[in-house]
Amino acid sequence: MGVIQTSIFAFLLHEQPFERFRFARWQSVVAITLLGICSGLDPNMAGNAPDTPHPVALPLWGRIGIGVVTMWLAFWVIYGFCRWWLKRGGRWDGQGDLFNLIAASWLVVDLLGFLLSGLGVPESLVTLVWFYAIWVGANAMSGAIPKASLGYGIGGIILGGILAIVTIMGLIVGLVMVVQLLGAGGMPAPAAG
Repeated sequence: MGVIQTSIFAFLLHEQPFERFRFARWQSVVAITLLGICSGLDPNMAGNAPDTPHPVALPLWGRIGIGVVTMWLAFWVIYGFCRWWLKRGGRWDGQGDLFNLIAASWLVVDLLGFLLSGLGVPESLVTLVWFYAIWVGANAMSGAIPKASLGYGIGGIILGGILAIVTIMGLIVGLVMVVQLLGAGGMPAPAAG
């Protein structure tokens, strides 16, 4: 089975053993990169909405680049956190491809979320899809890891998501500070002494 089939089954909340997630890693890499591209194509990322206080129109290539980088950063943070989270208390022995499981559980539901957002569906409805995405991921984890309950998977995904948001925001703040510092004439000269 490939990433598309397992992603469809995950979207439909079918429990799948880890064996189903044994497909070539490149499929997961393509899936996460595709999600990053879709994230960059999301009109909400354009930064020129009428209600934006200080609009910054990013070029398409910039939006796609930022989308891919932030998607991969979020994926690695959530993957790393969930790997640790699931090993806590002996719930998971580390056997099985969690990387592919997470990528497959994201693919269809996240594509749906980006599609609906791109079509201008109200954010309140798109938010329901993002909540469903948490359920899809947690259900995939609990199906592959019998000792991990659905609630435990939801907790891991939410905490990993919070950690990913904090990491991305910290990176953005750091980059903005560097750009402002360089834009203000560069680094200050060291004090003579």
